[in-house]
Amino acid sequence: MQRESSRFREIVSILGRYGFGEIRYRIKKNEEDDRPRALRQAFEELGPSFIKIGQILSTRSDLLSTEYLVELEKLQEDTLPIPYDIIQQEYFESVGRHIEDDFATVNKKPMASASIAQVHLAQMKSGEQVVVKVQRPEIEDQLIRDLNIFIRVVEAIPSIFIDVIINPVEILKDIKIQILEEIDFLNEAHNMLLFAENHRQRTTILNPIPYLSLSTRQVLIQEYIDGISIGRHFALKEEGYDLNDLASKFVLSYLYQVFDDGFYHADPHAGNIIIKDGKIVFIDFGAMGKISPGQKQLLVEILTSLVSKDIDGLVNVLLQICKQNKTVDKVVLYRDIESLFNRYLTTGMEALEIDDIFQDLLKFGHKHGLTFPSEYILLEKTIAMVQGVAQSLDPHLDFMAIFQSFFLSSGTIPWEKFLDPNAVAREAFRTLNTTRRMPTKIENLVDNINNGRLNVRLTFENMDDRIRDINSMINRIIFGVILSALILASTLIITSAQTYYAELLGIFFFVVTALIGLILLISMLRARRK
Repeated sequence: MQRESSRFREIVSILGRYGFGEIRYRIKKNEEDDRPRALRQAFEELGPSFIKIGQILSTRSDLLSTEYLVELEKLQEDTLPIPYDIIQQEYFESVGRHIEDDFATVNKKPMASASIAQVHLAQMKSGEQVVVKVQRPEIEDQLIRDLNIFIRVVEAIPSIFIDVIINPVEILKDIKIQILEEIDFLNEAHNMLLFAENHRQRTTILNPIPYLSLSTRQVLIQEYIDGISIGRHFALKEEGYDLNDLASKFVLSYLYQVFDDGFYHADPHAGNIIIKDGKIVFIDFGAMGKISPGQKQLLVEILTSLVSKDIDGLVNVLLQICKQNKTVDKVVLYRDIESLFNRYLTTGMEALEIDDIFQDLLKFGHKHGLTFPSEYILLEKTIAMVQGVAQSLDPHLDFMAIFQSFFLSSGTIPWEKFLDPNAVAREAFRTLNTTRRMPTKIENLVDNINNGRLNVRLTFENMDDRIRDINSMINRIIFGVILSALILASTLIITSAQTYYAELLGIFFFVVTALIGLILLISMLRARRK
């Protein structure tokens, strides 16, 4: 407990030294905002746990401004390999057997070393080659301890991240859940089995199978699949692979995962994708995304609204999906969404840039106090990574052609409604009919104005807030008038007092009135800052 208290004070001290807190923000609000760089430096000084937290936050464009995202993306972990004798010790403590008892040979040189685990190649006594993934010593205790303390810090000092992160406590609790899933290797093993079952009938998608009987929460044993990393373009060409074809298959594999399975690999960087015998092999299943049928339907509605240029539909879906942290000004939100439509959809459906559109939707959400569920944030991050890998293979890849092909064949989105000539004809007829009746409507409007029969109905957004603001203003004016009268009365008492006690009473009233006036002035200044 003493250790946790010491760490609590250390976190508060370091964050305070880098300027996180309401007082310094008030003082520096007119200066150049250096807080993004300061936050990154504070996380670096606080150590590996906070570097991991910062790296996760760097993917949350719905929560942080671009300046913070850019700075947090600079966070790099110093992941030196763990000595093999420590790997032996960790394996024994987790499994209850010596690593040499379970395998014929183990390569002491690691295949990879990351912040959470280290990976070694081994050979079973039966001859199969396997991957042995061993968790770093005490990594779970350190990460979870620091996260819990960090949550307590933010709860105790709510102003520490004022105007930086929306709902920081809630976000940190989401990060904690994400990390707990990632460091549970049994959970990763079950992810691999479910992924393999989902793709059992798909001939181009593959993943290694875990050895459940040999695995624990800290140790994962899985099949070793040798292949070429999808990022090694020259090696793939030498083996005769068509990079354009691989890019198309890779994008299609994610459309199947998201829209058919609702369960997808959420960390598809080039190091986690290999090509083996023409198959796309996914490895490292610590981070997986899940989309429920309801969430999938809302995602389909977003895409449908984008394709049909339905601003009302898109705004309604966003308000249905997102948590509203403040009153939304729908007029401004509509204007922002309209600008998004104008930017991306002016040249037809082929102009849809899926990742860019979702990035802008997240930024609009941040601007209007809308928080997207973590499932959609993870999906957006994954889409960006998929797009990056696919475009590195084929810079001219037509994403929308692949999307159309998939959706038309799967029936996920009724695209025929946008392509059906009859639907186009009906829309043209409605437009022509409206245009034909327009002169009559204008004539009726002019007659109503001339005859005094025109009624105008105005609808005000956020009317309750406006009325509350007006009432507050009127109350302050009345209060100010009363205070002025009291000050004048006190002054008259002091100047015309005939006795010492009368003069003392006047001074007392004057001081009390001045204090009340000062409090009123401070409250008005604070309200203006808000």
